[in-house]
Amino acid sequence: MSNSKPIKLGIVGLSARGGWAASAHVPALSHPSLQSTFTLSALQASSASSASAAKEKYASSWPSSDGLEVNTYHGVDASELCNDPNVDVVAVTIKAPDHKAVVDKAIAAGKHIFIEYPPGRTLAESEQMRADVMKNGNIQAMVGLQGVHSAALRKVKKILDSGKIGKVISTTVVANIAREFRFYGPEAVDQNIYAQDRANGATMLSIVIAHQLSSLIHLLGPFTSISAIASKQYPTTKIYSSKEPKKLVRTIASNSPDHFVFAGALKSGAQASITWRSGYKSVPGRKNLLWIIDGEEGCVKFEVDDGPSQTGATPFGATPFINLADPTITVNGQPLDEYLTTEGIEWEEDAALVVEKHEKGTFVEFVRREWVEFGKSLRGGQGEFATLDDAIEVQKVVDAVERSAQLGGL
Repeated sequence: MSNSKPIKLGIVGLSARGGWAASAHVPALSHPSLQSTFTLSALQASSASSASAAKEKYASSWPSSDGLEVNTYHGVDASELCNDPNVDVVAVTIKAPDHKAVVDKAIAAGKHIFIEYPPGRTLAESEQMRADVMKNGNIQAMVGLQGVHSAALRKVKKILDSGKIGKVISTTVVANIAREFRFYGPEAVDQNIYAQDRANGATMLSIVIAHQLSSLIHLLGPFTSISAIASKQYPTTKIYSSKEPKKLVRTIASNSPDHFVFAGALKSGAQASITWRSGYKSVPGRKNLLWIIDGEEGCVKFEVDDGPSQTGATPFGATPFINLADPTITVNGQPLDEYLTTEGIEWEEDAALVVEKHEKGTFVEFVRREWVEFGKSLRGGQGEFATLDDAIEVQKVVDAVERSAQLGGL
């Protein structure tokens, strides 16, 4: 791929009404520092009017760097976009159940791919995607596990790799998806109703917990065993209107657990203990995230308290989703950057990544970094980004948790 011309991107799922592509990928990719690397050449939305509105909206904030017209497509079949000769990379930013149909078309067209996590609705689907990509031989695929691109997480990895806290013996996670987020039971908004059905592969375990597992595996290595229990503490979920938050639309039966407790051994020999809950109200003193990495000589702690969003990155308060915003991180009680200075651990950011002050520690920083890294690789260099192998490693843990929880105990 030419280093002199921008890489032409076709986005499936870009809407003028918002959504993840609009709130994360557009701000990341449209930044001046990336406009010479990627350009928007095509987009696909649900209808012709939606596609036209998206083209008009993003033409000003993300002008074409090669002067070409942005081609628009609509509907559920992405064949035309994938076969557009002015598309080098197909970005799949739609809901998880619909990923594979688009990815299959992109692979058939020989296009490079970006896929939101999870790539496939099931582990088997993701493994089939990987096999198809490998069979082609010339396709590069990046998966949207953007949490591993947090500068803060990368600093923690450097500390762990330095041996400063000694051999890691254990790690403990306790997290809460607060009720007022309305992502999962006992309350959810209508635009998230698809995530309440475990058949769609977008549950609390397969999305939220999986993203945190990605960061854990990135820092500490893969699991070798898992034992889990799960429960539905809330048998029903109230569905509220996303436009009128106080309006109850309906109540549905819950078919997916809202509490998970699992433990396992890591390949390194360390042990992991992980608890996730959904539905508790955020109240003073209740942490939405406490993640501890214990080494023989020291400890790294990630914390998110109740209250306003830790970075302003999310509109619904302090989130345990470290793929969306950095938590507060301390090492042996010292703030992360202070510890780096005290211990003389040097940190130098990649000059290719430009992050505005208000974007630091947010998903815009994380997403921009992953595109910077993907761009390097597409142009023949060395880029560090989450691959299908990385995603499948996470999905294997998710699958093991589900199977272990179904078996039960006693």
